[in-house]
Amino acid sequence: MQTSITLSELGDFIVFVLILMVGGYILVTLKNINALLGEIKQTVEKNKDHINQIIPNINEISKNSVIISNDLKTSVNEVGESIKMISRETIDAAVTINETVNRLTQYTNSMGEIVKAIASLFSSDKK
Repeated sequence: MQTSITLSELGDFIVFVLILMVGGYILVTLKNINALLGEIKQTVEKNKDHINQIIPNINEISKNSVIISNDLKTSVNEVGESIKMISRETIDAAVTINETVNRLTQYTNSMGEIVKAIASLFSSDKK
């Protein structure tokens, strides 16, 4: 017994199989979505009292969040300015100390030269 399959019949068969596969995929996806919705419903039911307490206060909570955020931003900016000021003051103090040490070194060297000159005067008189 020989039968022949036309290309049209083969195409129809392939389309039918693809439709079955897509339908199965859609069923599995719908089942997963249904399970997820069930979990969401359980969570909402479990936390219904908390949600009912929060919802009336959402406006106040958001206002407080804005106030806290602004206060925090201001504080961070003030701290940043303080750190910059401390940094500048520290650099200025280091420069002043460095200049003072340089002056003291120059004075010490000058005093040493004066002492050498005086010593050489007394030592040249004795010879």
